[in-house]
Amino acid sequence: MNILLVTADPGGPSFAKSLADRYVAGIRETKAATIELADLAAEGFDPRMTHKDLAFYRERGPLPEDVRREQQRIERADLLLLAFPIYWWSLPAVTKGWIDRVFTKGWAFGSDDRFAGPLSAKHVRLIATGAGSHRLYQKHGYESAMAAQIAHGIFNFSGVTNVETHLFLDVESGDRAARLRNLATARDLGRAYAEGQRQPSPGQPRLLRATA
Repeated sequence: MNILLVTADPGGPSFAKSLADRYVAGIRETKAATIELADLAAEGFDPRMTHKDLAFYRERGPLPEDVRREQQRIERADLLLLAFPIYWWSLPAVTKGWIDRVFTKGWAFGSDDRFAGPLSAKHVRLIATGAGSHRLYQKHGYESAMAAQIAHGIFNFSGVTNVETHLFLDVESGDRAARLRNLATARDLGRAYAEGQRQPSPGQPRLLRATA
């Protein structure tokens, strides 16, 4: 199994990255896996749409080379793993800009059958951390909003049918025991994924499953 782990941590490795590392460790307990890290902040990826990006979208210019390199990374992967802190109930700007630029027309969407495109056979797992509680997310509909705009609006729209979001919330409480439990849970989720299991055990983070 080939895994592409995408992070964008301007201040160094985040808790989301640590959870993703444990998730990968859980996979490796069951099957062999290679991992490629795309640390967008450390690599200096430019998330801003440019005139070259728009020219390609309008079929007036070639695909920018840095965009094609990122697409090739995804094409090599069986599992695309995005680890990120939740900013304003969504992705951080660098991660969102990576999607804006890399998920191009004719590659991720816009074809006659997106479910036969280059992303259709990929598995996507989103590991997201937030300071709010599950009660807060449920009360205001943030969980369903994130599922609609990210899992469905981006990945299902791009032909991915196997996508799940693992929310790890209330992570800034300072509770070390809870932090360790979350890390253990991430490992268990990775192992369950490798074993083909679909249901989390009681006490694990809420899973948002988007269907095509």
